[in-house]
Amino acid sequence: MGGLGLAGLVAGGGALAGCQDGTTPAAPTGSPEPAAWAALDARLDGRLLRPGDPDYPAASRLFDPAFDDVRPAAVARARSAADVRACVEFARQQDLAITARAGGHSYGGYSSTTGLVVDVTAMATVTPNADGTARIGAGALLVDVYDQLGQAGRALPAGSCPTVGIAGLALGGGIGVLGRRHGLTCDRMLSAEVVLASGEVVRTDASHDPELLWALRGGGGGNVGIVTSFDFATHAATPLVLVSCRWPWAASAEVLAAWQRWISDPGGAPDTFWSTCVVSSVPSGGVGGTPALRLSGVSCGPADEAGVAAVRAQLDALADAAGQQPISVSVVPREHRRAMLIEAGCAGLEVAACHPRDRAPGGTLPRVAQRAASAFLREPLSTGGVATMLAAIERRQRTAGARSGAIILDSWGGEINRVAPADTAFVHRSTIASAQYVAGYDIRDPPAAKAANEAWLRATVAAMAPHVSSSAYQNYIDPELSDWARAYYGDNLGRLRQAKRVYDPDNLFRFAQGITPA
Repeated sequence: MGGLGLAGLVAGGGALAGCQDGTTPAAPTGSPEPAAWAALDARLDGRLLRPGDPDYPAASRLFDPAFDDVRPAAVARARSAADVRACVEFARQQDLAITARAGGHSYGGYSSTTGLVVDVTAMATVTPNADGTARIGAGALLVDVYDQLGQAGRALPAGSCPTVGIAGLALGGGIGVLGRRHGLTCDRMLSAEVVLASGEVVRTDASHDPELLWALRGGGGGNVGIVTSFDFATHAATPLVLVSCRWPWAASAEVLAAWQRWISDPGGAPDTFWSTCVVSSVPSGGVGGTPALRLSGVSCGPADEAGVAAVRAQLDALADAAGQQPISVSVVPREHRRAMLIEAGCAGLEVAACHPRDRAPGGTLPRVAQRAASAFLREPLSTGGVATMLAAIERRQRTAGARSGAIILDSWGGEINRVAPADTAFVHRSTIASAQYVAGYDIRDPPAAKAANEAWLRATVAAMAPHVSSSAYQNYIDPELSDWARAYYGDNLGRLRQAKRVYDPDNLFRFAQGITPA
């Protein structure tokens, strides 16, 4: 559940498709009677919404309208761990599929089900503490996390997309613009309150159920329980320097090569400087036009005059290495909270407006339809890899009627890679960048256009496969990925399956890409 995509950071929402022995777990078959639903409703402090309720349509929808045809039997708007416990016990007793939802950004639609959806968005309190920690409800959206922590002068390294939920993001890792300096969101997780498949409510930390905490720190959302709140270690919300550069498309190969050296070489970009290099097609209404190359960055080093000058010097060195000056450069210091709103695509908006238009009063942000996949780069792409990437974007630019498509390269390294792969469930600790392939479309597009969009995405993934690692980011979850369990979890997969056996031995929490017990 959580990441930086064309529309921002997207939550993965995780689960496994087959048992260890290759069999498929039996799907839940329960169909509760009306009296059973009424009994559950009576147990809840929050509302239980069923088809026919006027609030059900909005409550049943995910961020991506592609999943609007998934009709939950009910959506429970949980207000407490006791509500979640009641839902878990009900699902187990009724043999009913169950899944949790916060932001609802899963690329695979895994935060919905035809059974019972436990919506935790009402549990969204953000409480900064004097010791620098913060307790954050599992339903808090990133825009509110940044806003409420920022008011206390604190911050948390997390994603950019404002409507992603903190739970899905943290459970799947959590890359963001402060990652190179402060690590992943999951690295900052100190404890969590979790409702287990048994219905037991536990608070896990380094001294209590430490193996559960290990699994929650990057083991994918929805695998070992439903989290209701987290404690995180925060850091000071210092001013940031925002960077944006555009280069001519003709210089793309040289700029990409120089950028990869810059983020990976010891003498290149400092850990305080995160950046993303995006190559994208530009819809032109027909065939033609020129794709775009853009570099965006955030420096969490000094934001005074000397700090801004140092950032400009870094960009000058990058341009010199590429042998091509950018068309435009913007280097602007901003107060932390405002900088994160800008990174969220909410420049000029206040916090209330930077919410989903159909789920929050005053919200203005639309839902987005897109398909995506990912890979990690453990070393810079070869000349052939860069050429393959650029050819894919040019091919989409030449396709009549195609909507925007992009390959997004986010810089990793720094503090992220100082954590050993086995210290948390998040195993991807030796990468220099992630690659996200994104194909946008309109839900109203005809079937042929949607098929062509998917075909471009899959052809791009296949063409790039020889040039990237076989691993993938679980928060950019991909329903079409083969050997996905190994791609997401690598050498940590066996230990995760052991944790699943301890905390959910009967595999109550299961869906298409969820971990099965060892």
